[in-house]
Amino acid sequence: MDPSVINQLLLRDFTRLGNTSFDQNSESAFNPREVCIFDFSVEDFSENNEPELTAQITNKRMLQPIPLSPQVSGTTVVGIDTSSIEIGETTGGIICAIRGCIVSRENNRYSYERYGPFLFHVTEQNKHSLYNVLRRQHFGIRSKVYAPNLWYMPGRIRNILERLLQKHVCQHYRDSLVLFDGSLTAHPIDSPVPIIRDLLEEAERKGSVILAFSKRTRLYVSGCRIIDLIDDQYAPCILDIDDTILPQYRQKLCFLGRVHVAKLAPGCFSFRLDIDRDVPEEERIDAVQKLIGNDIVLENYPETLRLAHILSKFTANEVIAMQRFIAENYGLKILSRPDVRQVLFGPFGGSGVKRGGEKYDAFV
Repeated sequence: MDPSVINQLLLRDFTRLGNTSFDQNSESAFNPREVCIFDFSVEDFSENNEPELTAQITNKRMLQPIPLSPQVSGTTVVGIDTSSIEIGETTGGIICAIRGCIVSRENNRYSYERYGPFLFHVTEQNKHSLYNVLRRQHFGIRSKVYAPNLWYMPGRIRNILERLLQKHVCQHYRDSLVLFDGSLTAHPIDSPVPIIRDLLEEAERKGSVILAFSKRTRLYVSGCRIIDLIDDQYAPCILDIDDTILPQYRQKLCFLGRVHVAKLAPGCFSFRLDIDRDVPEEERIDAVQKLIGNDIVLENYPETLRLAHILSKFTANEVIAMQRFIAENYGLKILSRPDVRQVLFGPFGGSGVKRGGEKYDAFV
């Protein structure tokens, strides 16, 4: 199928489902989220589902970094990222916006495709049907499950969009490096084994390699964060810690990617890097060397993935525009309530508690 056709189907399905979520709640009062127009971006829903793991190793000298040399080969690099944000609350639930972006670097030029924003009105009455329709339409999962807590629904919808964009890239880019934001560890909330495995197999059929970068990780080795295991003097290099992690946790988690620590350029940061474990070691190293030879790497982070993150984020002006659009097109009555934190605590009220950190519940 032509990529443009898939794009149209994706836009149609998400837009139609979003419009449907507003149909039964047109009489609800809408309390818009307050934002400052001077903010370049607005914090979105945060959810880190990776469990905290601590692996033990008796001799850290066993962990030897693998030095890398950049390979300039003209390989296409593609990065995918998504974001979700609260637009406001209603008497029945919350209104959120979802957006995703694909950024590619080819022939030394960057290009991007942006999907969204898609607006959803999620309530206790419609969250179960909304969640199951998305899973059935886009993942082919027909078994029905209970939707998560209302405040975690935007993150779940965002994740479905992200997996769809990842699949789109894996199907239509050949002999490329595909960059994911996150890990390749399967877990029941938003990364079930069949979905992640399907992405890896699709990329392999097209001759591409998936590299998954985690900005935050809860993996430790003998009490030390894995991202602290590599010193600047080794850059560029990767450290393979899979043989340390896997034997101790293979009964609890499914690691579909081989776990590394990456220091791709001198700087302050290191990141967890997962690479498809079915890819031979020589090809894994070759893929990382092609990445640093064909993309800009600043502070150890690939530029394509950095741009995908930036372009998927929402600005304060966009939030205000979406609030105006919602009020005018869905018949919601604007009812602005005072911020209880500001009323109680004045200048010490802060910006509220960041939502996230959900405990595990069933996804499939």
